[in-house]
Amino acid sequence: MTFTEIICQLSPSHQAALQWFVDHQGQIVSWPEPLPDGTFLVNRPKGIHKPKGWKYALSVRQTLNGPYADQEPEVRSDGSWTYRYYQEQVDPAKRDKQFTNRALLDCQDDNVPVGVLRQVKDKPSARYNVLGVAIVRGWENGFFLFEGFSPNVTFGSFPSNKGDSTADRFLPSNVSDARKWINTSIVRRQGQGKFRFDLLEYYERRCAITGCDVVEALEAAHIVPYLGEQTNVVQNGLLLRADLHTLFDLGLITVDSTTMTLLIAPSLRSSSYADLAGKQLRLPKLSTAWPSKDALDQHRSESKVSL
Repeated sequence: MTFTEIICQLSPSHQAALQWFVDHQGQIVSWPEPLPDGTFLVNRPKGIHKPKGWKYALSVRQTLNGPYADQEPEVRSDGSWTYRYYQEQVDPAKRDKQFTNRALLDCQDDNVPVGVLRQVKDKPSARYNVLGVAIVRGWENGFFLFEGFSPNVTFGSFPSNKGDSTADRFLPSNVSDARKWINTSIVRRQGQGKFRFDLLEYYERRCAITGCDVVEALEAAHIVPYLGEQTNVVQNGLLLRADLHTLFDLGLITVDSTTMTLLIAPSLRSSSYADLAGKQLRLPKLSTAWPSKDALDQHRSESKVSL
């Protein structure tokens, strides 16, 4: 399903609310007033706003001096951005007990965008920076991962109603924007800088599991999720083929740090990945570059592999 088709399936109120975030992207605003139809754009009691009766969350809001460790957005040169926003509920294991968190997961599952704003000035004259709209790309250790659109993206996909004739129009400018966004996402996923370079060198440009030597398909995977430059060290990384990186991040595969062999989740045992079980990890020749056993043990403890 295309982005346009996803938007068209939302209610007119939902479309109008998302359009507000598009129109105000990059602006510093006071507390947003409800839309003419009465839809609230944000929620005072909760940072994650799910309007009553909606399946999806509409927006997330970061508050100055709030209780959660929301991180600074990372803005790229093209204006697109990423943002790690902490869930509602301090304990990651209790994520699904909150209806707001579940609403964001529904947004992730169905690729429904979310409005994002951050407080930049405290009361009594509070002000908020509207980051725009973003897609929920994942969840790691309590953090929802947002991928935000650049201000110059031509949506053509926020029609005023489902009958808008522009909704299904093929726009070359959209293709160009999409290609740039995809290329940027690939680079970010593969990893950049010294971390990726070192993993490629130490693992001799081969996947640590399969031995795949197609560099373009190899990604710098963090064992303990990225939490700043201090986690960009070889001992906290594995060079993995893209599909295995995804499975590793989802906790469907992990490593026994004692034998350095692969463990797989029950859901993979009848799949094409079943033969990975027990596979020996390819380690760098230099032992000081081997993955940290502590990091591997932490990943294993949080994985979906039965212990």
